[in-house]
Amino acid sequence: MHLEYEHAAASGLRHYVSAVAEELGCSGEAYYAHLDPPPAYAYLALDDRLSDHPGQDTALVWNEHDGWAVAIETTAGHELSVVRYLGAELLPPPPEVARFVDEVFAGRAPDAAPAGTTDGAKVRQHLATYAIPYQERATPRPGRPVEQARRRPAH
Repeated sequence: MHLEYEHAAASGLRHYVSAVAEELGCSGEAYYAHLDPPPAYAYLALDDRLSDHPGQDTALVWNEHDGWAVAIETTAGHELSVVRYLGAELLPPPPEVARFVDEVFAGRAPDAAPAGTTDGAKVRQHLATYAIPYQERATPRPGRPVEQARRRPAH
């Protein structure tokens, strides 16, 4: 088991979904994401409702097999029914995901097939690239930094 790798993938998924939420203008923790148990999954509640489904809540969902999709909640049990898949790329840049959501609500999103992948290890490797590595902060020290110190030429 590679805990460091798994941690990076889980952290990457949270950062990636958070960036998508930010692109959409979602405030606070308006999303849910998990890596384990598989399949990796994310859910973002959307405030707006689709004009052809006015009585149903909408969500943006992602999973490691199908990629992003806009879905509606079909029952009180919160079962989801996909309205449109983004298709093509499994982990597109967050601005592309936000444009897709805008197009779905404007009624202009093409009908796409799911991204379609079954390589969970490759997905986790890609998610790990979104992880923000821990960086230790430098302790401030009195005086000028070495690179700014003036040196006298040797005589």
